[in-house]
Amino acid sequence: MSQGKIVTLEKSDVIKHTSAPKVNPKTGEPHANNWTYFEHSSGNFKSGIWDCTAGSWEHNHPKLEFCYIVEGSVKVVEKDGPTHVYNAGDSFVVPKGTPVTWIVEDYAKKIFVSAAHLEGL
Repeated sequence: MSQGKIVTLEKSDVIKHTSAPKVNPKTGEPHANNWTYFEHSSGNFKSGIWDCTAGSWEHNHPKLEFCYIVEGSVKVVEKDGPTHVYNAGDSFVVPKGTPVTWIVEDYAKKIFVSAAHLEGL
């Protein structure tokens, strides 16, 4: 948890780092890293950096998430909906509970801000 001070991504201390292959990939062998730089004491709001190697996987977003693509590109395919292509410099929001397929053709890096519950923050 980080409270009471400004947190600068990639310059402040990482409070949590995870690194693992994506579970049940549809294609390839995607491997993701997640560096959390800020997490609210409630556990409902956090921000950090994520990157991933090539592959695709289905994901039902457990939290509202804002994404800003820093490097590479991603395709986000909505279930029964359109395909969105995001390149470096693009940003987007995925609502909580949205079922999507993420596709990383080569490599992608994003800044994320996610919130499980916004009440009381």
